[in-house]
Amino acid sequence: MCGIAGFARAWHSVRPLEGLQVLRQMVATLAPRGPDDEGYRLSDSVALGHRRLAVIDIGGGAQPMCDDEHGLAVVFNGEIYNYRELNAELETLGFQARTRSDTETLLHAYAAWGKECLQKLNGMFSFVVHDIPNRRLFGARDRMGKKPLYYFHKDRLFAFASELKALLQHPSVKREVDPQAAARYFLHEFVPAPYSIFKDTRKLGGGQCFVYHLDTDKLTIDTYWDMYRAGQPPPDDSFSEEHWMERIRNELIAAVRRRLVSDVPLGVFLSGGIDSSAVTAAMVKIMGPGNVKTFSIGFSDKRFDESAHAQRMSDFLGTRHQADHLSAEVATDILPKVISFLDEPFADPSVLPTYLLARFARQFVTVALTGDGGDELFAGYDTFRALRFLRFYNAAVPGALDRGLVRPLAGMMPVSYGNFSLDFRIKQFLRGAKAPEKNRLWRWLGSFVPDELAGLLEPDAFPAVDTDALYFEVEQLHNRVAHFDPIAQDGYVFAKTYLAEGVLAKVDRATMACALEARSPLLDHEFVSLACSVPSRFKYRHGRTKYILKKALSGMLPEDILRRPKKGFGIPIGDWFRGRLRDTLQDTLHERRIREAGFLRPEAVRMLVADHLSGRRDNRKPLWTLFMFERWREQWLRKPVAPPAAKPAEVASVGV
Repeated sequence: MCGIAGFARAWHSVRPLEGLQVLRQMVATLAPRGPDDEGYRLSDSVALGHRRLAVIDIGGGAQPMCDDEHGLAVVFNGEIYNYRELNAELETLGFQARTRSDTETLLHAYAAWGKECLQKLNGMFSFVVHDIPNRRLFGARDRMGKKPLYYFHKDRLFAFASELKALLQHPSVKREVDPQAAARYFLHEFVPAPYSIFKDTRKLGGGQCFVYHLDTDKLTIDTYWDMYRAGQPPPDDSFSEEHWMERIRNELIAAVRRRLVSDVPLGVFLSGGIDSSAVTAAMVKIMGPGNVKTFSIGFSDKRFDESAHAQRMSDFLGTRHQADHLSAEVATDILPKVISFLDEPFADPSVLPTYLLARFARQFVTVALTGDGGDELFAGYDTFRALRFLRFYNAAVPGALDRGLVRPLAGMMPVSYGNFSLDFRIKQFLRGAKAPEKNRLWRWLGSFVPDELAGLLEPDAFPAVDTDALYFEVEQLHNRVAHFDPIAQDGYVFAKTYLAEGVLAKVDRATMACALEARSPLLDHEFVSLACSVPSRFKYRHGRTKYILKKALSGMLPEDILRRPKKGFGIPIGDWFRGRLRDTLQDTLHERRIREAGFLRPEAVRMLVADHLSGRRDNRKPLWTLFMFERWREQWLRKPVAPPAAKPAEVASVGV
């Protein structure tokens, strides 16, 4: 696992290519992602830089890596799990591997197959190849979006990096907030691709690739893979339950086995939930009891604590288990560190325990497997259960009654700050109950809806933001699977938005800040394709979420774990804001600061804070979203990024 950065200028650019100093500054910001090594490569028009976390072929995988015979150079972040099989295939085509590095496999695969090499890779990755003979850069992001790639394209300059903070080191990239991106943050609690928080910067989406032509300055972006092909028919409903159970078990074990390739110690995050327990059980089946290290985070607030379930699973499977704990005091202590690596505003509070878990696990392992993806692929969230009730509610309750009676009554419910408390779920349900089907899911999930932004945002800071178009990208995704049933539709939108740009971004930033590599077997693209072929009636059935996954795991996991309701990785932010974090909240969202910044309406923020602190409303979600935006602004708009000093490194220089 690594960090990559670089830039290129098209021919006939009026400005020369920036030099080694700029490249070093970009790469230095990525040092936590790759503490083991660094490297640079400069040519007449292309600069490539790399920070390395050595996981496979520790002695032979230095980057940038070159293939002089074919005129190629690459910087690569990620892992190619099937690199050994690909090496065997490439050997029949005349390619001889000189190292055991999957980076060399990637270079040879591109030399052999060009863009089509992407169809052969099983892994998580973002990479950029300098194709010297064809005078272009070629890059890609893995199918599900596990590894990030940001880019900047303006004035005949193309720059890229694993994180925004690296792009900000280039003098052409300005710290000017993109109003379209910021407005979407308040709806989604993250900045969805293709947007990035700063103007003229963008994210490559999962399953996308690009070509940048050095002669013409032309940038083309294509989608090389998606969960569903365009026009793909709904899943075949003729197979039996037993058929799907067997295939899920087999593919799960195969996906986990692929992710055990490592030259460094590895373990697994174990929460005690279905998904992480499934990955751990498969890992134990392959490696044997007593050989698997598991890690979990507990909470002092028992309403949010799952540590007993994690211990139960460890005892059942025979793992070597260790746990750490998160309290309001610890959260306060680590918050500045978390803000320092979140170079875009990000409002999922579970980033705090995720970072703490990663920091704890890194003391013992360099690679950790996770259970991410199961809820999106197998209908595990409460919103899937809500779909059934939604049909009855919309049929029985006219819009006027919903607005005039039901919502006011819900607003009078006593406030509870528990983990997905009843009043919280009812109020969130009503936010999307009467909404158009295409954007209902994000009205359920988000902190704000477009109608609320006019009263929240200062119009001068958000010119030309069309609030009617803020769900455009979500609606486009929905249109792609409009011929599917609601379970499949929501699962697809979940995976392309909340999972790719929320959950996976959180895991990437939190783990890489600790130089820990996270691997997600349930997001193996072959396992994803299998899950997408399972009919929805097997995913949500008889009122049970993840029905077929739980059936497939019967015998591998104890029945009490399979039956227990989903808890999620929530933290008691609602209570903390009224207790240990009260002063921090009030200071961060102080009217003077809000007015000085000029993004938010002070009176709107003041009302949200007052209602929450008085107990009149549970405003944990909107307040955390505003809180994290303001903390991000203080870090990234007021202060210059101060990268750690880079150590001297060899620079390869070639002509183009």
